[in-house]
Amino acid sequence: MRSQFLNDGSDFRSRSGGQFARERRSNGMFWWTIVITMLLGIATFCWIFSVMVFKYPEKPFNYGLLARLKKLEMLTEFDPIKVPHGEFRTAREMLKYSDLNLEQLRVKNALLKRAYILNYKEENPEYIKGTFIVLHTRALTAADVMPLGWVARAISVDMEDVEVEILLPGADPARAPYEDGQTVVLDNKTTFAAVVHLDRKTGKDSDGICASVVPIVYGQHLLGGEAKIALEAPDKLNMGARWPLTDPVSIPAAKVAAQEQ
Repeated sequence: MRSQFLNDGSDFRSRSGGQFARERRSNGMFWWTIVITMLLGIATFCWIFSVMVFKYPEKPFNYGLLARLKKLEMLTEFDPIKVPHGEFRTAREMLKYSDLNLEQLRVKNALLKRAYILNYKEENPEYIKGTFIVLHTRALTAADVMPLGWVARAISVDMEDVEVEILLPGADPARAPYEDGQTVVLDNKTTFAAVVHLDRKTGKDSDGICASVVPIVYGQHLLGGEAKIALEAPDKLNMGARWPLTDPVSIPAAKVAAQEQ
């Protein structure tokens, strides 16, 4: 009887110990599964996040992060004979962009800025050519996309519904590059004014377009005739700045002044 009782107790302890061990292993696997799943989720998120940051450098947060991590190439100061190939569009051809809706315009502007930031390695630039009359100029500030230089707003002599704002980064802040009413020629030989932003402007009779352009051939930039101005590519951009940089102004006065010259 005593032997039987001891044997029965031993069997009970063995069964109880085995069940407890199995429960511990089961709980351990459960928590390890949760930890591994969380790690996989974090790794996936980090991978997707990094891909999105590098793919869309034109977004203000992405650009700021890449700039802090020094993962962006400096903007290239192109040589006139090595400038990226692209389409040179007249004012009349630019007018087609006034038909884009807000979403289409947003996508187009994102592509234009991305191409500019990446030095046109993935997309070719779009240039503007033609003759324009300066409406007004102002010096760039830290609140603008480029902190140093000038911006001039001008209207096409061929299409009154088409305006440009010419960004001149690095230009001497003490001296305005243009005078109101001055005629400016954007061409495919010296200027290479690449479009970086498009904005619809609504008039009383029709819709127009204003294109923000940057001459991507720096150094001694030809203003017209023999006048030149030294430009420098900006070290860093403020992608959270307002676009366009300038507001519409009264057109007739400037146009009359130019016609009298």
